[in-house]
Amino acid sequence: MKTELLNQLKNQFYQDQIYLIDKESRKAISGRVNFINVTSWIDICLESQESVIHLSPTMQGFQYEDIIVVLSGSKNYNEKEAYDYFHQYEPWLKLLMNYMKDQEKQNSLDLLMDVAHTLASRMYEDNILDIIIESVVDALSAADTGFLFLHDDRLDKLLVQSAVGFKEQSYKKTRLRVGEGVSGMVFQHGKSMMIHGEKEIAETMGNMSEANFQYYIDSTIDKAFPDSMISVPLRFQYETIGVLTIDSFKVNSFFSEQDLELLESLADHVAIVITHSKLYKQERKQRKELQQTHQALRKEHLTMQRTTDFHHQLTNIAARGEGADAIVRTLKRMVRYPFAIYDSLLKPFYIDNEAKDKHLPEKFLNHDRVKKVISTNKWQQMTTEGEERLVVLPVVGVDSMWGFLCVWIDSADFFENDIVLFEYGATVLSLELTKQDAIREAENRAKGELVEGVLAGEMTPSLESQASNLGFSPSDYYVMVLCKIDPALVENAGMVQDARRQKDEVVELIEHALAVHRINGIVSMNSSYLFAMVSFPDGEGKMAARENIKPFVHQMEKTSAPIKLGVGRVHKNLSRLNHSYKDAEKCIQLLENQPGKKVMSFIEAGIYRFFLQHSEEELDLYVSDILGPLIQYDHKKNGELIQTLITYIMHDKDLRKITEQLNIHANTLYYRIKRIQDILELDFDDSGDWFNVQLACQVYKYINEK
Repeated sequence: MKTELLNQLKNQFYQDQIYLIDKESRKAISGRVNFINVTSWIDICLESQESVIHLSPTMQGFQYEDIIVVLSGSKNYNEKEAYDYFHQYEPWLKLLMNYMKDQEKQNSLDLLMDVAHTLASRMYEDNILDIIIESVVDALSAADTGFLFLHDDRLDKLLVQSAVGFKEQSYKKTRLRVGEGVSGMVFQHGKSMMIHGEKEIAETMGNMSEANFQYYIDSTIDKAFPDSMISVPLRFQYETIGVLTIDSFKVNSFFSEQDLELLESLADHVAIVITHSKLYKQERKQRKELQQTHQALRKEHLTMQRTTDFHHQLTNIAARGEGADAIVRTLKRMVRYPFAIYDSLLKPFYIDNEAKDKHLPEKFLNHDRVKKVISTNKWQQMTTEGEERLVVLPVVGVDSMWGFLCVWIDSADFFENDIVLFEYGATVLSLELTKQDAIREAENRAKGELVEGVLAGEMTPSLESQASNLGFSPSDYYVMVLCKIDPALVENAGMVQDARRQKDEVVELIEHALAVHRINGIVSMNSSYLFAMVSFPDGEGKMAARENIKPFVHQMEKTSAPIKLGVGRVHKNLSRLNHSYKDAEKCIQLLENQPGKKVMSFIEAGIYRFFLQHSEEELDLYVSDILGPLIQYDHKKNGELIQTLITYIMHDKDLRKITEQLNIHANTLYYRIKRIQDILELDFDDSGDWFNVQLACQVYKYINEK
């Protein structure tokens, strides 16, 4: 209807455009027009006393009681005829204007309802703020961009939560103070602002900080300032929570009063939606946190229950004295990771089936994390090949580190629950092993007291009773085995620098060898040696005892342990054990001069038995009697005859080998041997003289190598 009437009026006067303006509301109903021009027209008409006003060469206005009619066009027409014509139809025009007002209100209401419905239906979506600004910009036909600001109470600043038509990487940096820029002023005063023209908008934004202004400029796309702007406060329950600022960058496209009213109405709905969405998100977050808390408490309860059950099981195992094996089996049932237990010498105590293909890192004991485990008695985590991790827990003894509980996990996420079980398991295991060590210490002490008593010659009834309790009969055949750890070989053997653990390892080695060959004996230690007192049944005889000890000696010769081991002779009766002890001690002394030999049995000592059965004084006298003149000759002449003789004997008169080793001519060797025989007054072709000089040279080497 409006369009038909306006077209009729334009055709009536051959004009390009006709505007009907309501004086009271100052609104033009002829469609969207330049708001600045409309305002200026109204001001000019109201200030003029004339009924016909010339607004421009191509524009005239006709002023009536309630209406202003503006004609725009280049065609001429009769002003009086036009004035009378519109005056005649003023009631109808007024009726049309009222109708259009109602229609615009209805359109605005419909639009408002549509937007409100959209926002209400999508209120609980995560991107509701984006939906809000997009819906508002779509609702205003002149709008093409916009910002949604919300106030941050903690910062006391307005932050851009969403926008349309601007670069996000720039506007997200904006932090407006209250009162800063158009949006800051609207928030501060709680009143809407509508501004037209780039210049006026730029001037109003002039109080922005340099940084915020630059962020705004950087966020724009085509030009810096819009042609028209509306900014309205978002209020909820008398509190301003943010600002909606809508822009029009369209050339000569200005927002109207209807747009402002519509946006203010939308702002009320937006504030409600934002507040309810925020409350919903808070409630959802709280509900999620409650669920997580419930799950965490349930998990913690299960963990505590699991830990308590494990604690009770281990406590009962310890109380019943079921031993370390039962503790390890229980630990295996309660955890889900492969693990192994090693002593301080890295000898496996237990290896889980799933850990059999696992390996400790090279130079494990020298690793910084392992050193920290030893120094702090706290578990450490270390990386291995690939993404696998190794957790090392200490198993602590009384005086030192007993060993390590090693657990392999397959990810960087550490096991929160199982570590508690492993830690407690390692603690209980430590207590059990400490108890076993104490029992073993008491047993070793009893063994040591028995041996010390026998060696002291105190065969009292109590010692005989103690021997009987340990499985020994006084009338059996006895052999003493003495052992010392050779410090020079410890590093090459890869042993831990822990004297106590080294001795325990050797004790286990000797016990194992005795068990393999079914030899009855006890292994212990005193201040000087590790020792094994072994016995053989009286009824089998001395020769059987000698034969039965030989396999044990051969096995000990093959061991890689860094030891020197001496084996005494077989003696009948426990009271003569001290004789076998002395034999074994002499073997140890001989071994100290034999770098390549680690085991010596008195029975198999050969020529060394001669040394063992004579004192050093007797040996020195024997050497002096046979080799004295030659030694004195070499001393005076600074000669090499004694060394030539020893080499001559060592190679059993083989001239080629002797001359090669001494690097001399054969004639020189003949001369030296002749000279040696003359000095010693001996004939090497005489078997008696040759035996005496061979033995004397062996004794000479033994004495000088000590």
